[in-house]
Amino acid sequence: MADKDNNMYRSSDDKFFAGVCAGIAHKLGFSKWGLRFAFIIGALFYGVTILIYIICWMVFKPRPTFNR
Repeated sequence: MADKDNNMYRSSDDKFFAGVCAGIAHKLGFSKWGLRFAFIIGALFYGVTILIYIICWMVFKPRPTFNR
């Protein structure tokens, strides 16, 4: 039985600002640019996404590479 990593990570090698969106996009199978765009739109209309991003930045551990 293969072990599956259920932790969320920040990307250290594929990041635009802090690697949070790239890490979430990799984990959930989304487009990283689409998720970044969603965070930017959310930050413009709902300021709570900035707080969510900062919390994720502090909580998620950095991961240097994503191997598939």
